[in-house]
Amino acid sequence: MLCASIKSSSILLVHLLILSSILYSISSPAYDALLADITVPKNRQASYSLSYMGWNLGYAIGPILGGLLFKNALPFLFFGDGVTTLISMILVATFIGETKGKKDQEINSEKRPLEISQEGSVFHILFQRPILIFFALILFCYDFVYAQWGFALPLQLADLFGKNGAALYGTLASFNGILVIILTPLLTKVTKKIPAITVMSIGGFCYVLSFGSLAFVHILFLFYLDLFIMTIGEILISINSSVFIADHTPLSHRGRISAIIPIVTGAGYVVSPLVIGNFISYASIKDAWFLAGAIVFIAACLMSLLKRIDN
Repeated sequence: MLCASIKSSSILLVHLLILSSILYSISSPAYDALLADITVPKNRQASYSLSYMGWNLGYAIGPILGGLLFKNALPFLFFGDGVTTLISMILVATFIGETKGKKDQEINSEKRPLEISQEGSVFHILFQRPILIFFALILFCYDFVYAQWGFALPLQLADLFGKNGAALYGTLASFNGILVIILTPLLTKVTKKIPAITVMSIGGFCYVLSFGSLAFVHILFLFYLDLFIMTIGEILISINSSVFIADHTPLSHRGRISAIIPIVTGAGYVVSPLVIGNFISYASIKDAWFLAGAIVFIAACLMSLLKRIDN
């Protein structure tokens, strides 16, 4: 809300936006822990699905409103963002409240043994449950490849369609948002009886097909078809990764596990443009898609293997 009173040309505005991103990241583990606390394994996939759909509905509407306000009333953009965030905080505090330390008695140790509270540091828990470490490393590979949706794909579109490439990428991004809203409830219903880790393996193979085949795509229609397959994988992985982490994390360590694992997986987004960018400079975008397809194929196979270890 402070940004609303600062001129857009001021470097202070940039610093405040950076600070807001840091503060948002600080709150994310608490949000994930809270969502895990108020759900049980039976309804967890549907709950995370609903939450994921809500996020994407916001992402679909937000840029439209933001674009209009940016052009005509920039201060109201920041003020409105602050007000809506405040409202959401009040809603959570009013209708959900604190859950920390109140759920132990509700967990059946026979049916949910992995969620019982434990003593020790977060690293002690992770070394006790190496499956979470392996899971995070596989998701690192998934995110490494998914990051090319925002890096190599725009380069490819600009190479193929010239000045129209940026506009075409925008339409693909909108198409992705629409697909998420439409497909999320359908895919949740279809996969509700399938173990989360199996669903994520299927999502990984969707990535293999979509990202690997981009090496051969030159027609606009095929980009939309490719994005359709990629979005299916994105939905299956995004929803079920949170479910898997919640199902395998002690109640006492949910916040800390929800902080550590995204650091590992998010590193895939960080290093991917740097690695693939250098690779493209020495090879080509087509070769980069081959590389991405190979990496995510190995990761999807490892995810299938992890299912056996989990059992």
